[in-house]
Amino acid sequence: MAASDAAGSGPDERAWEEFCERVRRAGRRVIEAAPDDPLDRAEGLRYVGRITRHALASFIEQSDPAAPAVTMGLPKLGGDNPDYVYASAPVSGRFEYRLRGNTGDARYLGIGTYSGDVGTAEGLRLTGYRAGAELAPDAHGDFELVLSCREQPGAWLPMQPGTTQLMIRQTLLDRRRQRHASFAIERCGATGGAAPFDPARYAAQLERAGRYVDGAIAQFLEWTRSFALHPNEIGPLDPKLADAAQGDPRTHYHGGYFAVAEDEVLLVDFRPPECDYWNLQLCNHWLESLDFEHHTVAVNDHGAVRRPDGSVRIAIADADPGVPNWLDTAGHRRGGLFLRQVGTDAPSRATCTLVRRSAMLGEE
Repeated sequence: MAASDAAGSGPDERAWEEFCERVRRAGRRVIEAAPDDPLDRAEGLRYVGRITRHALASFIEQSDPAAPAVTMGLPKLGGDNPDYVYASAPVSGRFEYRLRGNTGDARYLGIGTYSGDVGTAEGLRLTGYRAGAELAPDAHGDFELVLSCREQPGAWLPMQPGTTQLMIRQTLLDRRRQRHASFAIERCGATGGAAPFDPARYAAQLERAGRYVDGAIAQFLEWTRSFALHPNEIGPLDPKLADAAQGDPRTHYHGGYFAVAEDEVLLVDFRPPECDYWNLQLCNHWLESLDFEHHTVAVNDHGAVRRPDGSVRIAIADADPGVPNWLDTAGHRRGGLFLRQVGTDAPSRATCTLVRRSAMLGEE
């Protein structure tokens, strides 16, 4: 055993201490950015814990591109969509892969390869994308893609030498009742299993995980600050923000921030364009989607009640104002707004009006 290891100062211990310091720094960022509200502060620290858990899983436990597996679920981060079921897998441009899947009840599937990551100088960069009919599912919903840097005949999902991850978005319009899509990935020509645990590699993984926690939280705090400068408005996402976290290239992202007092309702008027899908969702101050399992915090083209002229009015409040399309703030006075419009060349703008709920209910 090396003297430094015997003294307890080996590279793995130093990496662990640096990881813990980055998590502590991320927590300090959140505390300093928190509104003066116990709910927002507590959710912010929970957010740090959630991102830390994801980083440890994705950069250590599920990180080997030589033996990948598709993992369902991503953390609540950067305006995650309640209508999407996310999945991911580690991949590398050094290898070729075969992805098999079944669409289930998904309205829409988008499958992309990416390099970099959120919270890094490079940002999350799209390296290849296939979606919808490009997947060519058969009558049973089964499809197959080859992932590689080298162009392939048929259903090919491009990668680049620096590609590091596969990300899948499936749209379920009624996710409580619908059947999820399913996926399996294999490395072409693979022999043997996963590589044995490597202490040096573990130290590098810890460093990457720590950088992700601190960097991702710092990046999306910039989004919140940008949105909160113009409360109760929704507009196209700043290109500088969007470019650092490239998502579905067929989606137009609009962002905003709600600030609604106890007797107030934020009315959002929107004329949906002809498109494959749209939705409006609520987030907390940290841009985590609100609790969509127990509250109605999003509305989409499937469930929205339209006016005779085709427009939609959405009401955002902490109690039912007695009108269609009510989104429940679930105890929050403030938070992020995201409007997605998929598959259109002419996205619509939404307008916002803050009113008294008592006036809407005829109490004044």
